[in-house]
Amino acid sequence: MRKKHILTLTFVITAVLYSFAQNPGNLDTAALKKAVQDTTSPEGYKALVKKFNETPQYLYANEGAIIYYAKLFQKGPDPFQRLAAKKIFNKLMLQKRFDEAIIEGERLAKTDPVDLKLLVMLMAAYIETKRETDMNLTKAKLQLLSKSILSKGHGNSDSTTLKVTSVEDEYAMMAMLKLNGKSRRSENRNNSNIDHWTIVTKDYSKEWGFIEDKNRQPEDKQSSLFVEVLRPYL
Repeated sequence: MRKKHILTLTFVITAVLYSFAQNPGNLDTAALKKAVQDTTSPEGYKALVKKFNETPQYLYANEGAIIYYAKLFQKGPDPFQRLAAKKIFNKLMLQKRFDEAIIEGERLAKTDPVDLKLLVMLMAAYIETKRETDMNLTKAKLQLLSKSILSKGHGNSDSTTLKVTSVEDEYAMMAMLKLNGKSRRSENRNNSNIDHWTIVTKDYSKEWGFIEDKNRQPEDKQSSLFVEVLRPYL
């Protein structure tokens, strides 16, 4: 009976992964909820998180999307307690007490392994302390998550929004994409908030070939970015 149950759950999660792969620009919330509820099969959510923490480089973007967006269907840690803990972590980073910061950051990552800002700061701490193995692992995690988020929308319009699960992740993604926000206006929706950004990037296309001109700076180029901050479906 147990073997039959596991086989059924494995079939469900395989179908979920297929659904995510077949709908690269859409966030299939029904399929995502099924994935989160599957906690026992070899391909279930917990198994994916374990792979994410150990070998993220071997996961596909559709698997990374399940890992990232799963928090929308989970009751996370107490937000006030987490905020207090992150303040301690941030203070340690500012004081350049990186060894202590790493201990605190890794503890925070156990309760939320896909916190983009936390992972970025942890990678910086690993670099400062020359922990190359940890740095490469965290880099692989960030590469997977950013690729997975972009697979659900690049943010070019309000129908292809860049979908994140928190405001902190919004700014972390913009930083990783090297996008500088000049102005922003927000629109409230049923289960999300959409930020329409005017972003500024440097246009290097008009530079003089191989000739370096220190007096000639690249021109600013403006464009739009639509970021959707999703609310939990609890």
